[in-house]
Amino acid sequence: MTGITPVALDSLPCAREIFRELDSDDAAAALYLIRGRSGTGKSTLLGAIRARLRARGIPHTDNPAHALRPPGTRADGHAGRIRIALIVDDAHTLGAGEFDLLCAAVEAGEFPVVIGLRPRPHDARLRALTDLVARRGRVVDLRALGATEIAPFARELGMMVPRGLALHIHRQTGGIHGGVVAALTAACATRLDAGMTAVDQAVASWARARLDDADPDLLDALVVAAIGAGLDTGELAEVLDLNPTAAQDLVDRARGSALVTDADLLLAPAVAPLRTLVGDRRFLTVARRLLHARLDAGLLRDHTALLLAESGVRDERLAEFLCAAAERAGDEAVRCYAAAAAAGADPEALAVRWADAAARAGDGDTALRLAEPALADPALSLADLAAAVRICAGVWTRRGLAERAAQLYTWLGPTRVGPDWAVAATVLYLSGDAQGAQMLSVNAAQWPPTEATARAALIANALFDSIGSPGVAGDATTPHGSARGAARRPSGTEYAAPPTAFRPPNGIAIQSPTKPTGADRNRPTDLEPPRQSDMLVAATPQPFGPASAPTGFTGEMRAIAPTTLAAQRFASPALAHRGAAVSAASALIQAAHSGPAPADHGGDRFLPCSPVSIAVLLCLSMGDPRRAADALRGTARDPQRLVLGAWVAMLGGDEHTAHTLMTEVELAQLDPRDRLLAHGVLVGLARRSGDHTALSLAWQQAAPLFDEVGPDLLALLPIGELWLAGIRLRDEARLTALVTGADELLRQLGQPPAWSNAFHWYAIQAAIAQESPEALLPHAHRLKTAAAAGDPQAAALADAGRTWVLVLRGQVARAQVEAAVARLAGLGLRWDAARLASEAALAAGDSATATALLKLARTLRAQARPPESPVRVAAPAAPQQRPEPITDTVLSEREREVAELVLLGLTYREIGARLYISAKTVEHHVARMRRRIGAGSRSELLSMLRAMGHGSLLV
Repeated sequence: MTGITPVALDSLPCAREIFRELDSDDAAAALYLIRGRSGTGKSTLLGAIRARLRARGIPHTDNPAHALRPPGTRADGHAGRIRIALIVDDAHTLGAGEFDLLCAAVEAGEFPVVIGLRPRPHDARLRALTDLVARRGRVVDLRALGATEIAPFARELGMMVPRGLALHIHRQTGGIHGGVVAALTAACATRLDAGMTAVDQAVASWARARLDDADPDLLDALVVAAIGAGLDTGELAEVLDLNPTAAQDLVDRARGSALVTDADLLLAPAVAPLRTLVGDRRFLTVARRLLHARLDAGLLRDHTALLLAESGVRDERLAEFLCAAAERAGDEAVRCYAAAAAAGADPEALAVRWADAAARAGDGDTALRLAEPALADPALSLADLAAAVRICAGVWTRRGLAERAAQLYTWLGPTRVGPDWAVAATVLYLSGDAQGAQMLSVNAAQWPPTEATARAALIANALFDSIGSPGVAGDATTPHGSARGAARRPSGTEYAAPPTAFRPPNGIAIQSPTKPTGADRNRPTDLEPPRQSDMLVAATPQPFGPASAPTGFTGEMRAIAPTTLAAQRFASPALAHRGAAVSAASALIQAAHSGPAPADHGGDRFLPCSPVSIAVLLCLSMGDPRRAADALRGTARDPQRLVLGAWVAMLGGDEHTAHTLMTEVELAQLDPRDRLLAHGVLVGLARRSGDHTALSLAWQQAAPLFDEVGPDLLALLPIGELWLAGIRLRDEARLTALVTGADELLRQLGQPPAWSNAFHWYAIQAAIAQESPEALLPHAHRLKTAAAAGDPQAAALADAGRTWVLVLRGQVARAQVEAAVARLAGLGLRWDAARLASEAALAAGDSATATALLKLARTLRAQARPPESPVRVAAPAAPQQRPEPITDTVLSEREREVAELVLLGLTYREIGARLYISAKTVEHHVARMRRRIGAGSRSELLSMLRAMGHGSLLV
């Protein structure tokens, strides 16, 4: 029996019932057997019972012989047995004679008997005693505390612990009362921030004290439990060389201890003290015997193998087993490979597979540490070399460094890329090197479209379709292979020229990409910008010209160039390219919904990006947020999908949903490129809310990332949002490298409308915000060129840009503004449309036009109101009392108009002139608004109006 711990009776079943029965006049009939593992509170409860009996003046003994003494004279003068209670603890340790007397005392039934013992299912004596008590009295089983019972147990002992610390205590102790009390005592005696460490140290000391009382055979049995193999009597007899009876007794003793859980596992804090006590040599000897017994019987399990290897067992068969287990281990694959290396496997032979598992698990650092040295291994097979490049390139791409990833594939070349040609093409397309992507695809037809490669091939084909042929619908001034792609290739690296005609299995000839002609090379790098008066004016559509096709695309992979197929259905190259981009989005959405799990990681291979991310960002870039939402259908709630969903909601005008989704995202869980997307949403929401403080906070949180990532196709939207925020905060210089890189990437790709239109719209807004017509002209010209070629999105954006410039000049034509606003809203840009309408209302020369346009802006914004604050800030210490929920229905139509102008910073006289009312009337409107919404001051009025959704139109 160990030391008595503090009493928490409410956690011990039947404690109060036992006390009531002992206090009653019929206490002689009380008979209880309290059964439980060591440390569950048996001795604590028996100690409380003894104290209760002493308080009532009732003698007690732990010796059955004393309780069974012959009758004598009682205190009342009558003959009979003197009243005494028999309280016996640890009855499982009694000798045969004492045990027989205990059974006789139970059968006598003349005095209270309370017995405590540990469960021993294989002990016939204890089973007989338990049956006897069950017939005459009651058997009480004490169990370990559950995770939710730790805090109430602590309160009963007069202690308080946070919920997280209570859960940690349960994990460390398994809920055993003795360990919990030791942990609670240590936690309450130290600072809150040091509670975890104090608990770990206290539980380790408690476990060591328990182990000190164990004999060598029990320690050996605990070694088996520490390895997680369970406690089977037959196996234990074989491993420890025991007879069956001794093995059964040893299993009972181990399970009755405080250190083995119901699952026959040793508590984690007890492993290190156990190993210290038995010594490494004995520990590993028992572990090896267990390993050989399991392997010979074919019963070795993955978890046991992991623990054996991690405990230091080195064995060739164990290493082979773990390598095989890693192939089916999923999220545990990294741990399996590490354990295999610890068991004696060659780390260099495992490096590539290990790195792939680490990359899929999100551990990019480990993946690079393992894969990069393999790139310089001359003995590495071509398949492993290509896999190592794929892993490194995937990590770099997800970290927002697509150009560095492209350099790896450029170094690998088309002859060594093998079946990873599609992954290579994807990386180069994302980095802006379309010619390099096609060169790496020249041997694609040699590789069948298997399940392992089909997803990557689909992504590569979709990117090609969305990009199209440079110069057809976009800026035709850039040759197909620009200096950006050429500068990336190492000097001295030569590629075999692709064949002049490639024939895939279906027999369709596809031309190879051609180098720029001399005329092309002499072509100026930019068209002469148009006059500002002619900016964004529709031009005559150009004739449908030839387009180069990708090389190496098999028939099953839609080998024909998109413009070639589209020519049969569309009247212009721009419409043909848009049709190809729409088809690409459809294919990506289909892949996102039908691919193998985990879909976002390419099934069984680590890919640089997921089809769902490309599909969503492509649809958003094309101005189709509803279709982007289709790509996100399903129940998956991983962080990347939450961020993409927030983008869809924000650009679709539903800022509240975007804000809600972003509150579920832990930025630290995201790869750097996805983190850039997340910061783009947070900054965009802050900009739309009109809250300058929130925008500054969001910008400060995003700024460190600007130096960590580079531009690629999937980063264009967040770069655009951050660009506008930087201009508003007068800190746009921080983003110069990303903006310049994005512009160069699009120029190298030939300004593909599906990707470039949205970026050029951001650029036009940036130029307007900076009041810089010179900065506006190149982007306006590119939209104008695409619009003239027949691209509907570019036409809508060009028209909106031209209208906006005219509004800023004070030239407001109501019909023209309403048409531009409608086209912007049709692209999902409701916030931009509302902002254009509100600025046109402010610039309008007549009251009727201003009122109509302001109503139009309010109607658009009413469909989805922004949140109060997209950045979580600390609440004030003593918030003032305010009326319950405020809605803009509190204000009249005229008051809402006044509110918009007040938030713009206009004086009462200027507002009156705009609305054709007197300054005094405006003052009355403002005073009435303050009374209606309960504002105590003008500054509070402005804050509350912003919270109601006013003012965001004019930001």
